[in-house]
Amino acid sequence: MDADKASPLQKKLLGQMVRRGLNGQKLAKISKVSDSEISRILAGKSRPGLENAFRLAKAVGVSLDYLADDTLENDPAITTDPLSPEEREILDLAHAIGCSRTTRILENIRIVGYEAAMRRLLDAKPQSDAEEPSRPTVSASSPAPPASSLMSNRV
Repeated sequence: MDADKASPLQKKLLGQMVRRGLNGQKLAKISKVSDSEISRILAGKSRPGLENAFRLAKAVGVSLDYLADDTLENDPAITTDPLSPEEREILDLAHAIGCSRTTRILENIRIVGYEAAMRRLLDAKPQSDAEEPSRPTVSASSPAPPASSLMSNRV
């Protein structure tokens, strides 16, 4: 198959086969599409009918829309994982150890976090008065404002 002249269907099918470690014979066995038909599709000599396209899409784990629609570059049926790889790994580990153990670990982390925060707060040095912003002060020697200015005009 010439990669430059290959149809999008050929490229998609071959790409999925490579990802899953499949050759034509393995794909034929999984999809129940004849080996000769798969060879013709990959060579660009044939386009699969609806039933065979469905079987091939299912066998390589993509939607029929993605495989059959030459304009689609990504499979719309496959949602992207909203979690980062690190978050996915943590979630997978949590699933592996079970709910009760995960809850116990998280509770201990919460306690340790609280204790660390309290330690930091209690060990913090007080700020000196020189670092505080200056506030206007009223000294005892300052004259008090006249009482008339404090009272509102009453009629």
